[in-house]
Amino acid sequence: MMKIALECKDIILEKTLMLFLKDFLVLKKDCDFLVCDEKLDINKPQFLINKYSQHLSLPFSKDELLSSLQKFDESLKELALKLAEEKKKILEDRIEKIADEFRKAYQQDIDNAISKLKQTLINAINEKI
Repeated sequence: MMKIALECKDIILEKTLMLFLKDFLVLKKDCDFLVCDEKLDINKPQFLINKYSQHLSLPFSKDELLSSLQKFDESLKELALKLAEEKKKILEDRIEKIADEFRKAYQQDIDNAISKLKQTLINAINEKI
């Protein structure tokens, strides 16, 4: 379910949005994104509603609003999933690199121990001869 906060300078727009979106409204700190009528300097995704908006322009119906908000929410979730997958790939690559370095170092230690044991055995055999 979408978690939306409102911040509009246009009081009529904000009251209309409150009526249409009452089931989705949460505090700004808890929202997935803000619905606003002007771009804000805030670190949250913003769904703009105004005459020139690419998200939704005035006037609009409740159905148009909900449809546009749903598309916006889905695009945010897709972006979040894509970013999470990219981070996962980066972490997997780092883990693989560390594991390879560990395997190489461990194999070198084993090879050194075998060489040392071989040399010790050869020296022991030569001393008995």
